[in-house]
Amino acid sequence: MSDEVSRGRLPENATIDAARAYEDKRFGRRSRMQRLNAKEREFAKHVFQMAGPRPRVVDIPCGSGRFFDIFSVAQEYVMADISPSMLQVVRERFGPPPHVRLMETNVSKIPLPDNSADLCFCMRLFHHFPSDEVRLAALRELARVSSGYIALSFYNKESLRYRWRKMLGKRIRGHYIGFNDLAALAQQVGLTVCERIPTRNLLEQQCFITLKKS
Repeated sequence: MSDEVSRGRLPENATIDAARAYEDKRFGRRSRMQRLNAKEREFAKHVFQMAGPRPRVVDIPCGSGRFFDIFSVAQEYVMADISPSMLQVVRERFGPPPHVRLMETNVSKIPLPDNSADLCFCMRLFHHFPSDEVRLAALRELARVSSGYIALSFYNKESLRYRWRKMLGKRIRGHYIGFNDLAALAQQVGLTVCERIPTRNLLEQQCFITLKKS
């Protein structure tokens, strides 16, 4: 298996075999990643309920459909990913029903009308963004598409895991940002923070944030 898959980055041109193996390779074998997967699924259920009865959901990047069982009961469900192989795996696994649309795109330009979703869900993407410029562009596009909520994850620069690895000179994978810095970027595009989970990152760097249009 490629290093890209084992580290959680599936390239746009990934093979169909890599896409099929991604979810198990990334989340099914190590206890730490299994715990993180459980937390991410719990967060997905939480924000889905927050968005109201049978909301319209955009899941970007949707990967191979890790949250399909949660979001597929939505009124409308758009599964978007930059990888055609990932979308092919979604077709193989779920044969999506008519109210589920698959879309090959990236978060910088989502081919959907303004305010066409009640919830935009963006898991495990922002820690791949190398700069505030890229983060801001993504937030602006998500804010355009959503009429209500945006839920996303990021790697928190204030986490003990980040500080410990930096202090020891260990390799740091991914791009980190402080919570206040991300909240300030969100404010620039008309988004306010509803909640942050956890309120403090004592160990894990992964942090969830729910934003709402002002």
